[in-house]
Amino acid sequence: MASLTQLKTLPATESIISGITNADDLKTAIEMGATYAGLIFVLTSPYGIAIDAALEFAEASPIPLIGIFQNSDLEDILYVSEQIPLFAVLLNGWETQGFINDLRARLPMHIKIIKIAHMCDGNPKMNYQNVDFYLLGGHVGEQLTPNWALLEHLNMENVFLSGNWVNDTTPPKVAKKLLGFEMNVKMMV
Repeated sequence: MASLTQLKTLPATESIISGITNADDLKTAIEMGATYAGLIFVLTSPYGIAIDAALEFAEASPIPLIGIFQNSDLEDILYVSEQIPLFAVLLNGWETQGFINDLRARLPMHIKIIKIAHMCDGNPKMNYQNVDFYLLGGHVGEQLTPNWALLEHLNMENVFLSGNWVNDTTPPKVAKKLLGFEMNVKMMV
């Protein structure tokens, strides 16, 4: 599993550190080179955060915030986006194209949409409409064994790769093609 200290040595220029639950987490992520902070609005997640807790530090964040949701109701996502200054929402569940279309129609245009593409699938789905970026990853806390051969042949200029993989060495052919990496602050050493 990759560590936060390794983040500065990764070849991609963008990085999401998710699981931020307080100002200290945010500070740590920034010190380690995070370009985005991920707030997990899934209260059943061990890394989840309530809106009230996020409000305590969100307005003062010097880096853009990403709200992370998993199979959430459209109204819940919209409510959070009205309360917290989000750069993007990350859909980390089994959201359909219809759901994504409805979200895009109602979400302010400046808020980007990121969709999970599950790496456990033989061919991760990355052809949704109204999606700006993808996160190749798994479920919360799941360690991944990526199919590097498959990833070498994908267009990944708008793709973040989850850093929670079993072998923390990303082949150079893959790493150079990525937009960035995503890691969870609570899982780092």
